[in-house]
Amino acid sequence: MSSRASTSFLALAAVAVTVLLAVSTGAVVLYQPIDPITDDVALQPGDNPYAYLDEGGELAIDITEDNPRIEHDGVNVGAFAAQEALFYITYDGNATAEAWIEHKGTGVTFVVDGEPVESPERAARLTPENDAVPVGVRIDTRVAGVVPGDRLIDEISVHARAAEPEEPPYGENPSGDGGEADDPSLTTDPIVSVARASPSVREVTLRSVVGGDETAVDLRGLRVGDPAIRLDRLTFVRESPGDVEFAVRGLSDRPAEAPPPPPGVDPLGYYAVEFAEPGQPVAEATAEIVVDRDRLAAAGVAPERVAAYRETETGWERAEMRVVDEGSETVRLRAATEEFSAFAVAAERPALAPTETNLSDEEVAPGEPLTVAVDIENRGPAPARDETIRVETADAEAVAGDEAVAVDIGPGATATESVTVRFSEPGEYDLVLAGEAVRTRATGDGPILGSVTVTDQAEGSGDDGTEFDAGDRVGNGDDGAPGSADDGGGSSPELSEFDLSDLAGLAALVGIVLATLFLVRRAPR
Repeated sequence: MSSRASTSFLALAAVAVTVLLAVSTGAVVLYQPIDPITDDVALQPGDNPYAYLDEGGELAIDITEDNPRIEHDGVNVGAFAAQEALFYITYDGNATAEAWIEHKGTGVTFVVDGEPVESPERAARLTPENDAVPVGVRIDTRVAGVVPGDRLIDEISVHARAAEPEEPPYGENPSGDGGEADDPSLTTDPIVSVARASPSVREVTLRSVVGGDETAVDLRGLRVGDPAIRLDRLTFVRESPGDVEFAVRGLSDRPAEAPPPPPGVDPLGYYAVEFAEPGQPVAEATAEIVVDRDRLAAAGVAPERVAAYRETETGWERAEMRVVDEGSETVRLRAATEEFSAFAVAAERPALAPTETNLSDEEVAPGEPLTVAVDIENRGPAPARDETIRVETADAEAVAGDEAVAVDIGPGATATESVTVRFSEPGEYDLVLAGEAVRTRATGDGPILGSVTVTDQAEGSGDDGTEFDAGDRVGNGDDGAPGSADDGGGSSPELSEFDLSDLAGLAALVGIVLATLFLVRRAPR
C-alpha cells in the first residue's frame, strides 16, 4: 500500500447497514453497500462469503438466503453467530489514526481482536505499519423480545480521526523561544503512540510525560497468551518528567528466566513489560485485565480467585487484585504493584500436601483394614472446601478399599485426617495421598505417606488355616510318648537344654531304632 503525506485529518462517515430477521425463514439479514471513508481510510471485504465489493465497487455485506455465495439462510432466531474478519479497515497515511463504529441497535457488536470498537475510547489503532485492521461482527438473536421480522440496526457510523495532535501542547506559547512553554513538565497531556506489532505485542512511546502525575496507556486488548484473557490498560506514575518507551508482550508459557510459580498458583497466561530505559523510571503501576467468563468457567475458577503475580528477585509476589466490573460475558480486574516486570495471570487454588503420617500397622493381610492418620497442610493461596482426598498405592493398582474423606483447610492451615484402606493382593506398597488438590497442585515434598507389607496369609496360620502358638508342640496323642501333654512338665525341653551326653544318648537311641527297622524288613515272612 502506498504512503501519502497526511498528518492531520478528521473524517466521519455514516453508513447505513440494515439488519433484519426475515419473517419467512427467521434468518438474520445484514446487507448494505458501504462507501469508503476518506482517501486514507477505506473498507475492504474479508476472506469470507458474506462481504464483497458490488458492481459499483462498494463494500456489501449479505448474510441472508439471497446471497448466492453461502449455502445456508444465515443466523436463526435464538442463536449466536460470529465472523472475526468480516471486513477490513485499511489505512494509507503516515500519522497514527483511530477508527471506531457506532450504532443504535440490539444484538449486533462490531469487534477488533475480540474487543468491541463501538466508542472513541475503544477505537482501533491505525498506523503505517498496522495498515489493515480486521473488523468482526457478533450477532446474538437470543436477546429478549427478538422475533422474526424485527429490525436490529437502522444504521451504523464509521468514524476515523488522527490519534495525536500536529504539535505538542506546550501551553499557549508554543514558539519554542526558550520560555516556560519549552519545559516538558508543563505539558498537560503526554503524546502517546501505541504500535500494534501483533495481537500479543504493543510497542509504546510516550513523549512529555509529567512527573508525579498518573499516565494511562490503552493497550486495546493485548492477548495474554490466550484470546480470552486481555491486558486492556496500563497506568503508572513517572517519578520525573520525560519520555517513556516500553514494550508489552503477552505469553502463553512462563518466561524462560522466571522461576516456577508457588503451590496453588495455576497460570492462565503471562505478560511482560520491558522498558527501553535502564532503571525503570515508573512507580505505582496498575494493570486492567479483562477475562471472558467462558474462560473462567473452563478453568473452574471464580472471578475473585483470579490474581496477578509479579516476578521479583526473590520469586513471584502477589499483586493487589480486585474485581472492578462484571458483565454478562467478561470480568474486568485491576492489579496494582510498585513497578512493572513479568506477570502471571493465574487461578488461585488449594495445594494440599502431607506433613506427618502414622500407619496403624506395617504389615497386614489381604482384606485386613489399615488406618492411615495423616497431617495435611494447605500450601496454596485458596481455601480447600470439601476437597476429596484418598490414600492409594503409588501405582494406584492395589488398594481394594475406596474410602474418601472431604476436608476443609484454610491457606497455611493444617488438619489431621484418618483414612482406612484394604488391600486385595499381597506385596510391598508405597502409599500416597491422592485427590485433585493433591495430585495436580502440591509441590515441594512428595506426597509419599509410608510403606506397608501385605502378606500372603494371616500370620502363623497353617496350610489348613489352623492357628498355632509359638509354644505348641506336635505329639502322638494321649499315649504318654515324649512331647505329649502328659509328659511330666507337659512340654519337651528346648534344644539349648541338651548337653553332649544327651546328644550321644540320643544318637544311640536313633541307631537302635534304625537297626530294628532294618531287621524287621529283612525277616522272612
